[in-house]
Parts: sequence; structure tokens; C-alpha cells
Amino acid sequence: MHRRTCLGCLAGLSSFGAAGRARAAAPAVTPDVATRNAAVLAGLAEPGPLLRRWQWIVVHHTAAEHATLPGIDNYHRKHFGDPLGAEYHFVINNGKKDRANRPIGLVDIARWRHQEPAWHLFKPHNAPDSIAICLVGNFETRGLPAEMLASLTDLTRALMKLCEIPRERVSTHRVVDEKMTQCPGKLFPRDAFLQSL
Repeated sequence: MHRRTCLGCLAGLSSFGAAGRARAAAPAVTPDVATRNAAVLAGLAEPGPLLRRWQWIVVHHTAAEHATLPGIDNYHRKHFGDPLGAEYHFVINNGKKDRANRPIGLVDIARWRHQEPAWHLFKPHNAPDSIAICLVGNFETRGLPAEMLASLTDLTRALMKLCEIPRERVSTHRVVDEKMTQCPGKLFPRDAFLQSL
């Protein structure tokens, strides 16, 4: 199922900028990253492909500290045989690899541009038609940086508004797959993140 984006649905995308960050509990990302992220989300509103009827948002982590979208894309093409590449709709960078082009908190658009589902869950029936957001890093061993949390919060809010997804349908990989995985890690601040939406 698809639907066209409408101007009313897109009104919330402006909250990705300064106003959205003002509501977030986490500190804002750098001005350069905020500007680049705002452009990414503004691009989601441009007329183009039909918008799927997304129902859920699920947060993941790479469990690897030095990953980037091109590497994830290449790995998923080779190991999963998926011609569309990355099995995530968005990737939020940690700035540890290719820092000049992918600083901490920068949002990269991945599978979203194709408006196709991603096979990122063991039990997809628990979160059908879900948007996958992947945080670069291993949050089983370290905490989530404030800059990444701010970007995740802003992106999630904008997607919730655009796709009319209620907070009750925002979750993590571990919860959706009923503890079959630790993703996005025991140190991911799930409760604080959900309360901030």
C-alpha cells in the first residue's frame, strides 16, 4: 500500500530544525549537522515516489563502531543478496569513520528512497511495515552520545508526523523480536527516548 505525501502531513517536518531540538531533552547537534539533517528531512517532503503506509518505527544499532552507510550497503548486497543494499531506511552516524563527510549525528538516507520494506526483524509480524533506523555504534558496551540521541529524536518525531505513527508504535529491535537480540544494546536509553517523543 502506498499513499502520496500531502502538505498537511509534511507540516511537522519543520520541527526537525531548531524548534524540534528545543523540545528534545538531548543537546543539539552541531550547526553544520543540524543544517544537513534539516535538508535530509526536507527532501523527504519533495514530490516523488509514493509514500508507503508505514506503521512502525524500529531502532537498531550496527554493533560495530566503524561503520558507514556505503559499507553497510555493500555488506547487505553481498551477504543478503539484496540489490537495494542496506536493510535500514536511515543510518545515524557516530563520526568515527569518515568524520569529514559523516560527522556524529548526521542522518543518511538509505532504503527510504526506495520506499521498500527492510528485512531487519526476526519477527516482522510484531511490527509490520516498519521503518528501520540504525545507529552506528555498539550500545551494548557504551552509552549513546547526546548528539546521536538528538538526531534520532528529531528524525523519529518527523517520521511519526509524516507517516501518522503513534508513539506506541515506536520501539527497538530487542522489544519487537522478544529478546532474541540485544539490539540496540543494553545501554540504549529506551525509556528516555520514548518519553521524549
